[in-house]
Amino acid sequence: MGVLIYTLALIFFIIPISLRAYLSLRKGRFPLPALQNNVVVNRIKLRKSLGILSPITFWIFHVSFLLWAIAIEAWLSALAVILYTVISPLLSGQIKAKQVSLIQETVAPENPEGKL
Repeated sequence: MGVLIYTLALIFFIIPISLRAYLSLRKGRFPLPALQNNVVVNRIKLRKSLGILSPITFWIFHVSFLLWAIAIEAWLSALAVILYTVISPLLSGQIKAKQVSLIQETVAPENPEGKL
């Protein structure tokens, strides 16, 4: 059941949004639309929080998923994973090439003195 859910998410949501984000970054179209922006922001946050473990966990999970999909003869799932493992590094490379970063937001009171 998990193979089906992840495959459907890949085919109908993750791959198209990642591909559109890649193409938008490649053409330099800023700001990105909401879903594309979320994909890029989450990828940057994940890379900052996990560091070198981010691509390692990505490849371990997706290669394992690919082998499992092939073992159970879920060819559409295997094809979707292969396509995503091609698009994902392209998007990461475009994020690095365009030097996309996050603007840190700070929380501060509207009136610093505390007076009305």
